[in-house]
Amino acid sequence: MAGNYDLDELYANTYTDEDRLAFETQPESTKKFLIAWALALFLGPIGAQRYYLGYLPTAVLKTSLFCAGVVLLILDVPNAGLALIGVVGAWTIIDLFLLLSGTMRDRADRRLQGFTRFAGICAAATVLVLVGWLIVALVIGTSSGVTS
Repeated sequence: MAGNYDLDELYANTYTDEDRLAFETQPESTKKFLIAWALALFLGPIGAQRYYLGYLPTAVLKTSLFCAGVVLLILDVPNAGLALIGVVGAWTIIDLFLLLSGTMRDRADRRLQGFTRFAGICAAATVLVLVGWLIVALVIGTSSGVTS
């Protein structure tokens, strides 16, 4: 049975003109993709992009978790504080992926303005920034381990 399938025909041209037209005719938000992306990249741990896009309950939850993590670090409860900040950091990276894939939309489920134009360059910039932060974290971690 498997020999009867033409896999080239099955997987070729899966993104058709109808698909493109359906995407382009979706309602567009007044919210801008670049602003949401920049907020997620630089102020993501406090939920800034979620406030901007209108997701207030999850934005407040994200801000609360981050603040609780900082307070626990200040109160010298490092394990719990770092765990909360780690959860918020992972949530921020997930939000970035949702934005860059076009899955995260505004509160009315409309696609963000400028997504098709800027998503590729923003994805590349996101990778560079995340790798840069990773390098800085590694340098700080190894240098603090050496000085201890």
